[in-house]
Amino acid sequence: MSLSLNNSNQRVVYAETQDELNPKTLAKSDSQQVYTTNSTPETASNEVRNAMWYYLRAALRGDKDAQYQMGMSYLKGELSLDRSYVLAERWLNQASYQGHEAAKIELEKALTEISIS
Repeated sequence: MSLSLNNSNQRVVYAETQDELNPKTLAKSDSQQVYTTNSTPETASNEVRNAMWYYLRAALRGDKDAQYQMGMSYLKGELSLDRSYVLAERWLNQASYQGHEAAKIELEKALTEISIS
């Protein structure tokens, strides 16, 4: 694996196999990292999009870690997604409902920040 920075100052980790892009592995990692199987930074944007679709597919199938990652990505505007508090709340709620503790915490924080502002 190798590491570099993309234009958004996100760390990009270049994985050697597709297995390293497992949603459970990615959801447990630092949310500022973007994982890709390509070996060149020029193709990182395509791989970020592919990672988003990979998470989305797993989240739609009920994977609570992928749902958490989708929620956090919408909350922070990561994985080439625009910020959307509505979609962030949806995904974090689903993960929280399945017992994802970090999703519960992030959802509470986000709702508190929104209600205060």
